[in-house]
Amino acid sequence: MHQPSLAIAKAHIRHRRFFPKAHDFKSCLSYLYFDPDQVEQHFKESKLSSTKAWNVLILNEDDFLKGYTGNMREKIKKIILQQNDTILSAQSHIRVLALPRTLGFRFNSVVFYFVFNARYEPQFILSEITNTPWNETKVYVHDCQQKSIDHQQYQGFQFDFEKAFHVSPFMPMDIQYKWKFNFSDQQNVIYMQLYQSQKLIFDATMLYELEDITVPSQLNRYAIHHVFEPFKMLASIYIQAFNLWRKKVPFYRHPKKDKDLEENDENAYFR
Repeated sequence: MHQPSLAIAKAHIRHRRFFPKAHDFKSCLSYLYFDPDQVEQHFKESKLSSTKAWNVLILNEDDFLKGYTGNMREKIKKIILQQNDTILSAQSHIRVLALPRTLGFRFNSVVFYFVFNARYEPQFILSEITNTPWNETKVYVHDCQQKSIDHQQYQGFQFDFEKAFHVSPFMPMDIQYKWKFNFSDQQNVIYMQLYQSQKLIFDATMLYELEDITVPSQLNRYAIHHVFEPFKMLASIYIQAFNLWRKKVPFYRHPKKDKDLEENDENAYFR
């Protein structure tokens, strides 16, 4: 399976809410798909892109996995060891799917980190989720071993797990996730389903194709034509939140806020 070290990932995204009120929307975003070990090499010849200094487009390792220290490979190695008790091989290949910082602004609702072995077979998938408006992050580690789905046209993996992080104020915490990742040279698909008491209440689909970036002019064109992608993503989240509010979809407080209220009530009782 072809894994370019730098590419544009043109993504078509669809969200569908089935319960308690029907709601759906579609959007298109162009991400970058990159090897963090080779970013410096790719960016040094681009006048509109950089890894540290201010520019139209910036890919700074400090913008990713902020709760950990080191470069991106070191951060991923620590997370996999911590959550999966596995030592990442030095021969492993890493690819990241994310929106870069543009005009000094960065926002990603989710960043995916794909870890391949020396033969470019998927080993782990890390999903770093940021909630809005609290700007908290959590990293889920998905172990691809024993999770493969046999299919002639693509390489697929499925993961079932419990929700452990409050993401949307319009979604409760008692949720079960089913995530599927399908990879092929033609098209890649990330499909997420959310269940509550075994009832499908929401799904999201992201289809993307990779367009290799082989010369600096391609990266410069991406920086110019897609400079507002992070702004579009954040604006879309608030627009859809407003639409859900108008439809009177139930609002769920952050669990931490509820805990703080309970503690305050207890303290008031004993005063």
